[in-house]
Formats: sequence, structure tokens, C-alpha cells
Amino acid sequence: MDRVAFAAFASAVVSLAVIPSAFADSPYAFKAGTDIWWGSTKIDNTRRDDADSPSVYIAYHPSRSALPDISYRYTSVDGGNFSAFDKHDLSLYYNVVSHELMTFDVGITGTQYTDTHYRRAGSSTAYEFNDFTVNLYSYAEINIPESEWHIIGQFEVGNMNGIKSTDFIAGLRYEIPFDSMSISFRGGYRVIDLEFSELVPSSTTESFVFVDGYFLGTEIRF
Repeated sequence: MDRVAFAAFASAVVSLAVIPSAFADSPYAFKAGTDIWWGSTKIDNTRRDDADSPSVYIAYHPSRSALPDISYRYTSVDGGNFSAFDKHDLSLYYNVVSHELMTFDVGITGTQYTDTHYRRAGSSTAYEFNDFTVNLYSYAEINIPESEWHIIGQFEVGNMNGIKSTDFIAGLRYEIPFDSMSISFRGGYRVIDLEFSELVPSSTTESFVFVDGYFLGTEIRF
């Protein structure tokens, strides 16, 4: 059922992307990037394996349009024997603040977890959490005056299907502008915090998967 819900959510988003906008007065804009995240896993409050995790993302921005912006982000985390997961985030959001010194977006994110496993210490039983959740989404940039530096932050939080989740990024972006595009280098700190209330059927305690660490990446806007 979760896969069906995610497919329906994705179909609705793609349909929006291909609808011509009668309100758009300027060309569409796209953003794409990739990060390498040097994460460290903590399973049930105990530090476990490191996880060098790749992440890629793309966003579609219909400028001055009644349609929301759309973005997709894929993150793969391999935490060894105790936990691993692929995280697919599909977001719909609006820019609510647009100023030369700051931008701020808010919306919702549909998240599908795939290829998952979780195992408690001392147990040989692995559990899956291939579930779909809907989360609140926000993104902000603060431009440092008279420079190409930007302070960036992204926050997703939700509580659905027995998963209480937080995905948080804070860092810096340095932009190199060109005539019709720009290239950016960015880095910072990312945290994914997952709390499961019903993952282990025989347990009355919650299960925890926590990943945190620094990331570096590049981004192109055109």
C-alpha cells in the first residue's frame, strides 16, 4: 500500500511539472547537485559503522507561477549489519520570502524508504521499514552581503506510519555566477534521525536509527 501511495504522489507531481503555466512570465529554472556525506551511524543510541553516503537532487522552479516548485532527492545510507536504507524525497513547496538577503521556502515532502534493514544488537533478526511518509518541508538561504557566500538550511520533519523522522542540513554555499547559469560548491552538516514505534513487533520500546556527519558537494543552476 505504501508503494501505491508513493506512486500516486509521484504521478501527481510529474503531472504538475508538464502542465504549461498560464501565469509564468519568465523561463523555467532548474537546479541539480550531488553531495558526498561522511555519515556516522548510531543504532539504538550506540555508535556503529561509518557510512559514506551519496546524495543527488534536482529541482524545477516555474518562475512567477501559481504552480509549486518541485524537487527530488535521493540518499543512500549503508550502515553495515545494523541498518541501511535508501531515501527518496519528493517535495512540493512555495517561495514565501524572496529578498536580496534571504529566501525561504515551505511545503511538504513525500518520502519513500526502500532497500531497508534494521537489526538490534545481539539479535540475528532483520526488520524492514519500506514505508511512505509525508513530512513538513522548509529551506532557507541567507546571503552574506557583498560576497558570493550563502548560509543554507533545509529541514524536513514528520510522524507517520510509525516513523518519527527528522532530516536536517546546515551549511554554506559559494556561488560562481556565469551569464546564463551558476556553479556552486557547498558543504556543511547533515542529520537523519528516525524513531520507530512499531518496527519490532515483540518490543514495547522504540527503535532508533541516527546518522550524522559532514558533507561536501557541487550544484548547478540554470
